[in-house]
Amino acid sequence: MEKSWNFVSKNQWGPWVDLFYFFEHSSKRKVDYRSFQLFAEVDELEILKHCPTRWLSLERVVERTLNQLSALRSYFASHPDVEKPGKVKSLHERLQDPLSELTLLFFQFILPVLNAFNTVFQSDETKIGALKEEMVRLLRLLIVKFVQMKYVRGADLLKLDFADSNLQHDDSRIAVGGPARTLLDEDHISPHDKNRFFGDVRAFCVAAVKKMVAKFPFGDEVLSDLVILDFSKRGDYMYNHVVRLASKFAPSVNVESLKDEWDDFQLLGDNEVNLLDSKGQPRRLGAVWADIFDMKTSLGVARFPEITKVGVALMCLPHSNAD
Repeated sequence: MEKSWNFVSKNQWGPWVDLFYFFEHSSKRKVDYRSFQLFAEVDELEILKHCPTRWLSLERVVERTLNQLSALRSYFASHPDVEKPGKVKSLHERLQDPLSELTLLFFQFILPVLNAFNTVFQSDETKIGALKEEMVRLLRLLIVKFVQMKYVRGADLLKLDFADSNLQHDDSRIAVGGPARTLLDEDHISPHDKNRFFGDVRAFCVAAVKKMVAKFPFGDEVLSDLVILDFSKRGDYMYNHVVRLASKFAPSVNVESLKDEWDDFQLLGDNEVNLLDSKGQPRRLGAVWADIFDMKTSLGVARFPEITKVGVALMCLPHSNAD
């Protein structure tokens, strides 16, 4: 799933990769740079490289580059080759460009939203039942960053014309993060640079949402049905959801018995299944369902044998391609 999240193009991040390689193969440059780190009073840390096939690395690179920004600016401004055409001059100009810092600050703001979704599905715990809801939640969170709330609330997000500038926030309201807003208020940021920045932010947001709409399986019937794994929502789903899943993943189930069990299951009280652990934290989905599978009637026989067959099959489904 990570690969589909690479919204940042090579052209956008390529010059920052050049920064990594500038230091990577030169011990002398690293030693020289250390003195500028001491002068700028920044952490003595190495420059990191973003790997496009490892989307999560970008957030770390952004944080590190911002941490080192003052030292990097001083280093390249003082370099003897700063006036000569070449890598040093190119990196110096990029570091001095106000748009560079603004872009880094915007990434610092937006990447945690994207990565929070990505890291959920690196878990070894069953998450397949939460996938549909998390996709919709992320899509909504991204859209409201640049589209006015009145057009998002209650709308079919897959049909919303989010690229229409008439639906979007103006520059004073579009979400870019507090640090970026603070920098935008400084006198040395020209109106031209502000326009460039907001144009890039809108382009990024529109591209991110377009990619989600195109790549994510929002209309997948199985993902919609799998929400039945959330015990707290057991009363919201009709019998046909579990039957559809059973036909795909546990075809040996007795459908008539499954219907009776499903009615019984939906009538379970909240106090009959322990959803929290001893510390008051939500229990793992597998542990909750293990308790349900072990339930017995007053006669000592299994209460949900058919549901158990379906549930075990569903929780074997991987929620990412890592497995």
